Amino acid sequence: MSKLLTQGDDFGFTRGVTLGIVDSIDRGVLRNTGLFTNMPSAEFAVSFMADRPQVCFGIDFNIVSGKPVADPARIPHLVDENGEFIRSGVRVKDPRFATEQGRREMFPYEECYTEMKAQYDRFLALTGKKPGYLHAHSLMHENYIQVIRDLSKETGIPFSMDIQKQYGFVSMMNFMDLSKSSLNKKVFDPEAQLAKTPLEDNLKHEKEYLASEYFEIGGHPGYIDDELLGLTTLSLERCKDAAMMMSPKLKEWIDTNHVELITYYDLYQQH
Repeated sequence: MSKLLTQGDDFGFTRGVTLGIVDSIDRGVLRNTGLFTNMPSAEFAVSFMADRPQVCFGIDFNIVSGKPVADPARIPHLVDENGEFIRSGVRVKDPRFATEQGRREMFPYEECYTEMKAQYDRFLALTGKKPGYLHAHSLMHENYIQVIRDLSKETGIPFSMDIQKQYGFVSMMNFMDLSKSSLNKKVFDPEAQLAKTPLEDNLKHEKEYLASEYFEIGGHPGYIDDELLGLTTLSLERCKDAAMMMSPKLKEWIDTNHVELITYYDLYQQH
């Protein structure tokens, strides 16, 4: 029997995103989602967690949108003159982002650690428990990934990317031509986002999924609100990902093929 890990990122990004994720859980197949602890809607998101024990709630480390949890004075390279994170769309246009040395200068390890540890501690304060997994968001540069791996060692909580690699997960990433991907271009193309078909794109690879013991279907489900449009270029397509997670076709496909829905908790023992 193949095991499917469904993941939706950015829980608590905005109220609209939060409600879209909650519906993707309650009316769909979403079983893993990561909290943005630095956003104003984080507490709103946490209010939905206790009544959904079937879900693994992790943390998505966000250092490119909104205000930091740490004192901005301690992370000067990560924030602008208003004390808010420098947006990813600005970052990728900086010539330094094209080289490893430049990226390390833009995102100093100590500053990344200071903020990301503060976000982790806020998760503990908001929820009273550890996150179920650690996850990356947006620009995955060298120091940022190293901080996540170091926090994983310190806490014993798995880094999603590493534990999926350990178990040999198959996902859409296996079939993407990254040379043509727009992942790090940060361009807002509303027509392209609304034209996306994530369910169909995933089911094109159903043979590969069902031939694997573990596979993942992920995305950024959510409903769109005005706050979201001011925070990120990845906006309109979230409703497409939410529709996929709630799709009767996907539910029927899971049942017909006797696919088992799993969480990160099923991949490790957390005590």
